[in-house]
Amino acid sequence: MLGLGAYESSSEDEVQKRAPLATKFVNKVQPVEVSKSAHAETATSREPRGPIVGPSHEEAQPGLHFSERSRLSTSRTLIHDLTLPPVPNLDIPISPPGSPDANANAKFAHFLLLKKQGVHFNEKLAFSASLKNPSLLKKLMDHAGIDGQMQYSTSLPSEVWDMSGLPRWGFKEELLKSQKVFHQKTEEQWSAGQRDTVDFVAATTADSTGVGSTTIWGRPRDDIYGPYNSSYLQTTGPKTHTQSPAVTGTSVIAVKFNGGVAIAADNLASYGSLARFTDVKRLRVFGDSAVVGFSGDVSDMQYIDRLLESLDIRENYSTHGNMMNAKNLHTYLSKVLYKRRSEFNPLWNHILVAGFDEDKKPFLSSADLLGTTYSAPHLATGFGAHLAIPILRRLFPEEKPLEEISKGEAEAALRECLKVLWYRDARSLDKYSIAVITAEGVEIKEDQVIEAQSWAFAESIRGYGAQVN
Repeated sequence: MLGLGAYESSSEDEVQKRAPLATKFVNKVQPVEVSKSAHAETATSREPRGPIVGPSHEEAQPGLHFSERSRLSTSRTLIHDLTLPPVPNLDIPISPPGSPDANANAKFAHFLLLKKQGVHFNEKLAFSASLKNPSLLKKLMDHAGIDGQMQYSTSLPSEVWDMSGLPRWGFKEELLKSQKVFHQKTEEQWSAGQRDTVDFVAATTADSTGVGSTTIWGRPRDDIYGPYNSSYLQTTGPKTHTQSPAVTGTSVIAVKFNGGVAIAADNLASYGSLARFTDVKRLRVFGDSAVVGFSGDVSDMQYIDRLLESLDIRENYSTHGNMMNAKNLHTYLSKVLYKRRSEFNPLWNHILVAGFDEDKKPFLSSADLLGTTYSAPHLATGFGAHLAIPILRRLFPEEKPLEEISKGEAEAALRECLKVLWYRDARSLDKYSIAVITAEGVEIKEDQVIEAQSWAFAESIRGYGAQVN
């Protein structure tokens, strides 16, 4: 063991070191000599027969080799250097000039404030509505370095699942391409006159002689009315669903508030770039606690509206007595959209469903033509997803509780968003419908007009009026 009982301090405040005592090496075999002074002091005692052995920290213990003593001295010197002074200075050194960064300091202060309020940063990030947006999947995959092919990777052995061994015809792109090739060949056969003919069996009537006479039935006789004219018959193939909808509606905007949901949409259905129909109501009331807002193809909107009418009739005549809430309705419509998408014949609509769920809490969710669903405190479709959502996020940030948003604030925010869309979106109109869903029921206001319009800002736009450069 190290001689820690007698190590010397490295502090400058200590007293002067004691002079080291001379050490002498003693042979284990030969007896140790006793000094004469010791005999003089103990003259009355009997003469000792062996060496006087007593505790001493200063003298070297017998039997230690010189190399071992040198090693112990080195260790003792190192320990002396590590010894703290009697009054150590344990304060944190001051920061260098120009630090810390003001922005970083503000972020840490905000983070510590949230921790004191019981808000965990990771939980807030996990429940953030922005990160649940399915349109961010492509950006997140690019950020993580995952391409479209690597998303099918797995940790299973290659004999169970081999991503690189998938055939090309197993992907949706190849299936769609083969379907287009089949339709193209069918149309070419029809246009070339290679149509499948149906052979009709001629009718046989018996005359008075019993001899059957063959007549052509189903159309006028050629010998009386002339040859049959078949030029008006359809010579092309069957029509397929268009991938470029002709008549469409634009944005639908909705926001939750304390005790309900507010939703709004304008009354315009555009024929391409033409504002063709200005009285199309794109908010559909279902039952007493749900409203569906449509954007996209108007004909597909009318088809979904017929589905909702038949569903509403069945619900009213059902015997169980339970009406579908907004959450059930959203699940039903998302399944319909996904089924049509899987059949490569999608309904070209993006819908918002607003109302209450089974727990009587405000519900707001969307579903697009692929059957993808998304929920958030405020949603918008069409061009409103780019113009209205930033306004709603500024007015109602995520950290603001839903209980602090009133019905009046929600309606005012929707009217402001519709005004911005009227200014900036060429497919928008200044007439709109707005619906408010609360526990008392659905209150819908139609043919509302944007008030306090001002186009003064247009004077500063390049290319407008006198601003040609």
